[in-house]
Amino acid sequence: MSRRTEIILTIIGDAVFLVFAFFIAWKASEINQSLLSFHALLGNFIALVYWLFLFQTFDLYESRTRIQLINETFKVIQVIFLGFLIVLATAYVLGIDFIKARGFIPSYLIMMGIVIAWRFLWRGLFGEYKKPAQEKVLIFQNGDHIDNYGHFSVVEKIKLSSINPTIPASILDYNGVDGIIIESSGNKPEQMLKIISQLAATRFEIFVSPKLYPLVYQYFLVQKVSESPFLKVIFHPLSTWDRFLKRIVDITLAILGLIIFGPIMLFSALIIRLDSEGPVLYRQKRVGFRGSNFTLLKFRSMITDAEKHTGPVWARKNDHRITRMGSIMRPLRIDELPQLFNVLDGDMSFIGPRPERPSFVEQLKKKIPLYSLRLSVHPGITGLAQVKHRYDRSIEDVKSKLEHDLEYINNMSLRLDLKIFFKTILTVLKREGAH
Repeated sequence: MSRRTEIILTIIGDAVFLVFAFFIAWKASEINQSLLSFHALLGNFIALVYWLFLFQTFDLYESRTRIQLINETFKVIQVIFLGFLIVLATAYVLGIDFIKARGFIPSYLIMMGIVIAWRFLWRGLFGEYKKPAQEKVLIFQNGDHIDNYGHFSVVEKIKLSSINPTIPASILDYNGVDGIIIESSGNKPEQMLKIISQLAATRFEIFVSPKLYPLVYQYFLVQKVSESPFLKVIFHPLSTWDRFLKRIVDITLAILGLIIFGPIMLFSALIIRLDSEGPVLYRQKRVGFRGSNFTLLKFRSMITDAEKHTGPVWARKNDHRITRMGSIMRPLRIDELPQLFNVLDGDMSFIGPRPERPSFVEQLKKKIPLYSLRLSVHPGITGLAQVKHRYDRSIEDVKSKLEHDLEYINNMSLRLDLKIFFKTILTVLKREGAH
């Protein structure tokens, strides 16, 4: 049975028992309406969507081969308990009196026990008979070889010495390959970090052999792979569902931002047009998610052709290229507002490492081994580095900000995004870190 079929059957089973639990609780209460009444059907549908949403949000639809049964069972209990607290708190705020529906909550709690029992039995039974699917991998070798690859199926073995210092795109263009295993004992740490960070920008899962444990423990999140000697390198902790929720939040905030700041944007565009010659919007190529280029939008805050004679350079304090309107916009970050359209397009997120220009990215990837890791997530309008550090003025500034970017990537969560969002507001109000 495929992982997809397994998850679909689990969701269907959850849905059946959740619907059953609601109807039994409805019947046991003193609500004088039929099970097939509009209110009963609507309430059941809302409850079903609510619980499935919570289950998915708390990663209760992982493949059985990737979880421990007892741990998942306790998590189900915790999620149901949390879910009931949210329901009761919401009912209190909205003035819904569950006491009038006497018997509903106790009956529903008892019936949710059946949901827990169903999942325990189904996942336990599935775990007994489900054999882990073999993942197809490429092996990058240098030094000691490993004989036992566990449930991995090796497609090809490649010498690390043949791909230094850069991994050709053709090597990674394998169809049907799920991941890459790196076996190494002979490369310098800087070389290995550069290789691993390059792989972070690909779609592959990355695993490392025991002799690389000290290196990856120092810089990355890792996860033990069951029944094998390898560690999985986790470049950011968000699940697919979390990334979906982050995208929904981005779209919502971008739309609200355009509505709220629309008048300011129109007024700024008019002043820019009157203040200096040139276009209102400044378009610039930046490097985004997994190394893809996109066009970043900003209000023009410098004179036209500001880099005509210098080439790409970082902005400096008291930069003579900044216009009068630019000197007002930049400390208040007004020039960044058009990037709300980049967020809507999906090129950027609200929170993430700031996108850099292709020419700078190529230079920095050569000078800073872990720089490519920034490309493993979508760039942001603001980020942890922006609220903790000034604008880039040198390589040392970039290295310092990279530490904050990696801290963010290794601890990504919607809670952290919210914290950075409010810190950004404070930074803008204090007019810190801009020039």
